[in-house]
Amino acid sequence: MSAVAERPRRVQVDFHAVEPHQRHMDRRLANWARWCNGTSAPMTSPMFRMTPPPPRVRADMAYQISDVLDTADATKMAKAVAALPQSNRTAINWHYVKPVSPKRACQALGATMEGLAKLVRDGRQMLINRDI
Repeated sequence: MSAVAERPRRVQVDFHAVEPHQRHMDRRLANWARWCNGTSAPMTSPMFRMTPPPPRVRADMAYQISDVLDTADATKMAKAVAALPQSNRTAINWHYVKPVSPKRACQALGATMEGLAKLVRDGRQMLINRDI
């Protein structure tokens, strides 16, 4: 018998899944991200701007054209996110403002995919607990 090393299984992490009790905070963080990026519209090629968004796991949270940028809330969120612990702050910033590949974010934070998802989830929960 030959000893064959089994490859570790890749764990699929859905970074778009948001727990129901965190959806309001997710929506506020999305507003903050649009404010940080200087636009209230998603970055889309002009050719595809009128295309409806694809169905998502959280369809009730999908971006809608009628969403208005709330700058007052965005500035509150910016202060609140800045007060988070460094690893959670970096994960929240990655998830909402500068979503590079998850692999690169994991390398930057020294975390696994599951760890990155936990940092984002915990960061949202910290913001909820602080009653921002």
